[in-house]
Amino acid sequence: MHLRRCRASRRGRPDSTPTSVPTCDARSDPIPPDPTRAGPCAEVIAYVYGPMDAKPRAQANHDRASLSCVLSTAAFGAPARASRPGRDRLSQERSLWIQQTLESAVPLEMYPRSQIRVFVQVLQSDGGVVAAGINAATLALVDAGIPMRDLVVACSSGMLGHRAALDLSREEELASGAQVLVGMLVSACKVSLLEVESKVPEDQFQPLYDMAAAGCGAVAEQMRACLLEHAAQCFSLRASLRHGKKG
Repeated sequence: MHLRRCRASRRGRPDSTPTSVPTCDARSDPIPPDPTRAGPCAEVIAYVYGPMDAKPRAQANHDRASLSCVLSTAAFGAPARASRPGRDRLSQERSLWIQQTLESAVPLEMYPRSQIRVFVQVLQSDGGVVAAGINAATLALVDAGIPMRDLVVACSSGMLGHRAALDLSREEELASGAQVLVGMLVSACKVSLLEVESKVPEDQFQPLYDMAAAGCGAVAEQMRACLLEHAAQCFSLRASLRHGKKG
């Protein structure tokens, strides 16, 4: 599942529309760049394998499936000074964030003695990588037919000067202070992930959280529209194949 998040020119305004625009495609070929979307982008691709037999079987859970997640960065998508992308401590920590967030939404008890493996690869890193990875992994799980209690959607926010901004770019993340990453089960309005970068003053946390939560709701609507469009295309293709066989 391929996902690209682009930021519009007005994304720094707290009252502007959320700028995380997911674009999904279940095909293996990459999505061509859209010249109408201006601004920096974070681009990730997610793969899901499973449910399948757990290996080694000695470590299998008899009452539930095990879900693992690996977040890596392509060599061309990492900053120039980054070394061994995907093997550093930060990538492993972020992989654990995504894994724990997905575990809260997938009914693992439906697949005892099984495992589900999720791989998220960053193709272009320009801020908001973890949020984009969670959203891409959610779309990939739905596309793979794995039941979910709810859509897991993530969005980040941070302070630019004295104003809260949604979905910071990489340069803004390095320059700003307080940052908040929120992952939510949207329909249930439950927070499944809350990470804070650096120290957040008491008077800044609530505006940052409210903005990230509002962003999650807006991104969830776009993800639902994307999934419905993809499902309609699949049904249309199946119907055409059936009519072709009958003819």
